[in-house]
Amino acid sequence: MDESKGFVTFRVDATLKEELVQASQLEHRSLSNFGRLLLEFAWGQYLKAGSIRELLEQKEHSQVQED
Repeated sequence: MDESKGFVTFRVDATLKEELVQASQLEHRSLSNFGRLLLEFAWGQYLKAGSIRELLEQKEHSQVQED
């Protein structure tokens, strides 16, 4: 099966990039592959929530329950 791949570029601050590089190394993945997996996971969470507002409210709600 042929799979077409597109490219997306993100600008992040140097600190976040370094944290992502370190995490990708811990997972034995390239930064590109690691970023793709994170993006796919986040996209799934967004689709379940239906909007950024709902997604952030779910996060805030779960943090309150943990405290």
